Amino acid sequence: MSRLLLILLLVFPGGASAELDIHNAWIKNLPPAVPVRAGYMTIRNARADAISIIAIHSDAFSSVEIHRTIAEDGMMRMEAVPTLVIEPDSTVKLAPGGLHLMMMNPAEPTKPGDVLQIVIELDDGSTQNLNMTVKK
Repeated sequence: MSRLLLILLLVFPGGASAELDIHNAWIKNLPPAVPVRAGYMTIRNARADAISIIAIHSDAFSSVEIHRTIAEDGMMRMEAVPTLVIEPDSTVKLAPGGLHLMMMNPAEPTKPGDVLQIVIELDDGSTQNLNMTVKK
């Protein structure tokens, strides 16, 4: 029995993989001629250590990136955020005018009510699947 426990501990090291609590995940629908969509959500890290999102991908888009909207010299621009760190016991909102997902080149036209899956890659090597609903 102790040998089995040792093997399980080696295969599944102490502590569960990081997992984020994600709510209100949605995608802004735009006309088919527009090649990008924006995604929003609320991300909660209830753990005692930081969790970093290092990549996001989806079969529904050619690429998905985290972007930040910045006001500079009276102009608004966006810049990519290569790693999004969610500090321990904290919440990060991806919302219009701030952090958001930039979802490029939908594989198919989107319409309100569609549910599209994205995969979030975390810094511990784990992934988390997330369904996002397309809204007006």
